[in-house]
Amino acid sequence: MTPEENPDPRLLMAASLTRPLTVAEQAVLDAWSTSSAEAREEIARTREVWLAMGLAAEAPVVRAMRHEARRHARLDRSARPDRRAIVASLGVLAAALVVGVAINAGPRVQRYDAPPHASARLTLADGSHVVLSPGGRMTTRFRPHARDVSLEAGDAFFEVAHDKTRPFAVEASGRTLMVLGTRFNVAGGGRLMVSLVEGSLRVSQPGATSVLLRPGQRYVGGAGVGGGVEAGDVTGDAAWTDGRVVLTDASLGQAAERLSRASGREVHLTDPSLARLRLSGSLDIGRMDDVSAALEALLPVRAMVTKEGGLVVSPIESSSRHG
Repeated sequence: MTPEENPDPRLLMAASLTRPLTVAEQAVLDAWSTSSAEAREEIARTREVWLAMGLAAEAPVVRAMRHEARRHARLDRSARPDRRAIVASLGVLAAALVVGVAINAGPRVQRYDAPPHASARLTLADGSHVVLSPGGRMTTRFRPHARDVSLEAGDAFFEVAHDKTRPFAVEASGRTLMVLGTRFNVAGGGRLMVSLVEGSLRVSQPGATSVLLRPGQRYVGGAGVGGGVEAGDVTGDAAWTDGRVVLTDASLGQAAERLSRASGREVHLTDPSLARLRLSGSLDIGRMDDVSAALEALLPVRAMVTKEGGLVVSPIESSSRHG
């Protein structure tokens, strides 16, 4: 296997100083992090460097040090990387920051964009893990005493690294979700739905009373002010991260929206009355042919796969007349 097919995770850590990693590259890092205690310790030490750099990622002196680290590590495409040089360069960079290089301690801003038809699995600079739905967009602003995230498009599942000194806040659909350490799913679209799997989470919005969620609860809010709390299958709400959409007495309108967001493929209902039909089940979004067959088995509809890979759902009567 070539180095390109089996990249060294240490080289990927160094490369991430100057560019976002691809989904495949991040998967290599995640696999390495679970392989041994030594790997986790090395990753932790490297993240300390990242956190120090994050205090002024755009400051000229930091950019210069990053460039120098890359030069010594021979990360240019024309040269074969030297692992020992990379580790040494990162150590020098960390030491330079620790002894008090004069830099501007502004926020570190990072933007993430998922591919149109595939989810993105991300590891943030603080060690938090996020799964971003197809076409999703998210911006992080990390500071010494705060971790702020804006979910601008798509859905996201968060597994937040615990840090009492740096609260973690997510802005989504006009609400602020404040956590210290927790696992939760955020789904947008026509309404915001926040599903808490583990930990605690407070939902706040200007003009509305704050809501404290407990594990197993959802917060559901529309476009206006305020929202409600309900019990539900919160694990099922997050099943899209494993390639499934779980529905429990959901309307076909809700199912179409969730399928579209989870797969990155449009699911279109040709007749508005179809949105009122209800269904339950677990749909594998890996193959739209299987989703089509499941919808036709559960409901009086015809579901056709489009050339773009989406679905057009029509009443059986309408499909028969136009067949």
